[in-house]
Amino acid sequence: MTTLENAAAVLKLFSKQGISQGHPGLSFSDVVENLKLPKSTVSRLLMTMETEGLLERDPDSRLYRVGKLLLAVSSHYLSAPLVDSASPYMAQLSQLTQCTGYISMLEGRDIMVMRMFPGRTYLQVVTPAGSLLPAHETAIGRAILARYTDDEVLERFSGQYQVNSVNAPANMERLLARLADVRCTGLSFANNETLQGISSLATSIFNKHRNETVGLCLSFPSPAQGKEIPEGIKEGLIAVTRQIAGKLGDEYWRLSKPAMSRKGNDQ
Repeated sequence: MTTLENAAAVLKLFSKQGISQGHPGLSFSDVVENLKLPKSTVSRLLMTMETEGLLERDPDSRLYRVGKLLLAVSSHYLSAPLVDSASPYMAQLSQLTQCTGYISMLEGRDIMVMRMFPGRTYLQVVTPAGSLLPAHETAIGRAILARYTDDEVLERFSGQYQVNSVNAPANMERLLARLADVRCTGLSFANNETLQGISSLATSIFNKHRNETVGLCLSFPSPAQGKEIPEGIKEGLIAVTRQIAGKLGDEYWRLSKPAMSRKGNDQ
């Protein structure tokens, strides 16, 4: 293994052994035992990593902790606005799936479109950035609302529940039922709700470091009656969501979610 590979293996030990902030750290013996390398090699490796700021060594316990360089880099990444962090992923996903992609945030009882990514499939009507839409009548809005408890959702609407689409949840009871489904699958589906002829599939991501939640969404022409969601949309959206969530430590997506049929669960 190269020095870089060995250094990466050392850093992975922190996750493997569940060492987080406040934990004493890794010992020299821990590294030798796990990497199966000669003590002389490990000694040089750890010294180099310490010199370069990848590791720090406690002067009393002699245990190794993650260094200031890594902490500074990770802090910069984790503190970046979630919309900006997710945008490159959604731009690429929109091109791969040929769907129109969206990133939105919750504003009261509405969702605000923060970014729109045109796909290769032409949609006659798109929702530009800055638009406000009723959260309960959109897939992306319900994906975000599902992060809240039923009591918090009830308080947010405070008896002011109205629907404009015949395909949206007709009342609060039906909305809560849909949110329960979203919590189980991680996916929210809308069919001919905000726009006739348009379906959407959405997820949500939470960045605990900034207390931010955003919704990720792909929109596409509604499948004909009885037809399935086009192949690759659900799989691509889940893959991107898990990738971003993994970097942010979003526990919601560390748990395995049941698969959803391509027809969706909100028909």
